[in-house]
Amino acid sequence: MKRSLRWRLAWSFALLCSFAVTIQAIALFVGADEQEEDMIDEVVNAALDNYLRDSTGKGEPEVGLSSMRMRLFRTPAGKAPAPLPADYAQRPAGNHEWFDRDIEYHVGIRDLGAERVYLMYDVSEHEARLEALQWNLAIGLLALSAISLWLGYWLSGRLLSQLDRITLAVQRDDAAPFSDPELDREVGLLAGALDAYRSRNRELLLREREFTANVSHELRTPLTRIRTSAELLGEDASLSGRSRERAERIVAAVDAMEARLRGLLFLGRELALDERRPLELKRQVETSAAHFRSACDSAGVGLEIDIPDTVTVAADSALLQLLLDNLIGNAVRYTPAGHIRIGYRDCALTIADTGVGIPAEHATQVFERHYRASDVPGGMGIGLSIVRRVCDAHGWECRIEPGARQGTCVAVRFDARSVAHAAASHA
Repeated sequence: MKRSLRWRLAWSFALLCSFAVTIQAIALFVGADEQEEDMIDEVVNAALDNYLRDSTGKGEPEVGLSSMRMRLFRTPAGKAPAPLPADYAQRPAGNHEWFDRDIEYHVGIRDLGAERVYLMYDVSEHEARLEALQWNLAIGLLALSAISLWLGYWLSGRLLSQLDRITLAVQRDDAAPFSDPELDREVGLLAGALDAYRSRNRELLLREREFTANVSHELRTPLTRIRTSAELLGEDASLSGRSRERAERIVAAVDAMEARLRGLLFLGRELALDERRPLELKRQVETSAAHFRSACDSAGVGLEIDIPDTVTVAADSALLQLLLDNLIGNAVRYTPAGHIRIGYRDCALTIADTGVGIPAEHATQVFERHYRASDVPGGMGIGLSIVRRVCDAHGWECRIEPGARQGTCVAVRFDARSVAHAAASHA
């Protein structure tokens, strides 16, 4: 799942607010706790001072001084009252804290001649107030965090709305410029950069189209003349058999050059399917294989085609021929001896050879442009990249079949909806 800039901004805002509120809540709680402690000590000191000032004799303190939260004891020096531990008799006069299980007491001690006065103050009520304050602060912190997250999401949406608008315009490829005087400065800079980038791309695309059109015209015209002249020369009855063979080689070289030119132009521009129509697969393969028969015969390599006559494939004729030329041409180039078998089974065209083979670790990379898995001369590393682009345009799949003991087996799996059998069509 991709990260969302809007949510990142919202969470950052919420965390910043939560951090600030947490610091304030901690400061408030600590301040309240200190005030409670000071108030308790003040109550204990005031009660002891009043008792010592009003005390007229020995014995038990006045009944009104004791309560549910405050108890006063008057004992001989060196003796602690019953509720307190014995070591309190040795403690110096002043204020102390004592815990009896879960109850906290503040104990005030004063010396009165040969006697000591102890005042125990139960601070449970104060602790309850602090606990209630703690829960209120925690609930308030959670509520404020949720509110700040919602507010941050809303604010980030407002801040990113201009970017969203530009993004939609880029996706729709609107002709109108992205720049707008009403945009914020930073967003306006981005919009201006996008306008400049799009303008440069249009210029580059226009020049590229002009270049490919010029290449197509300026190179194909002389190649056609060379091919025509070579064909006419080969039909001259006065030529020797060796000269006629050379003319045929010129024709084959021109065909190979035109195929290479089609591949280069194909890689240099955006691919578009001009036409899809049912094509007899075996006839298309035989047409392409005919260009390589002489090379196979010269090298003693067998070229076998085993494809049913009834198989038809819905494809662009020129692109299918380009795919076959590259696959068969690669098989011929990298098979110095043995045989090449072209077959069809289960909606897949296979070209298997007994050549140098492709290592398993290179099986996926060989479809990348200019990548070569062999040092055999004559290749440019673009044939299989052309094959992959043709397959992508038609919705086909192309891969190196694993498990081949010798050579390479390339399989082109057609889309089942584009494959038909002539016999089935007449049923």
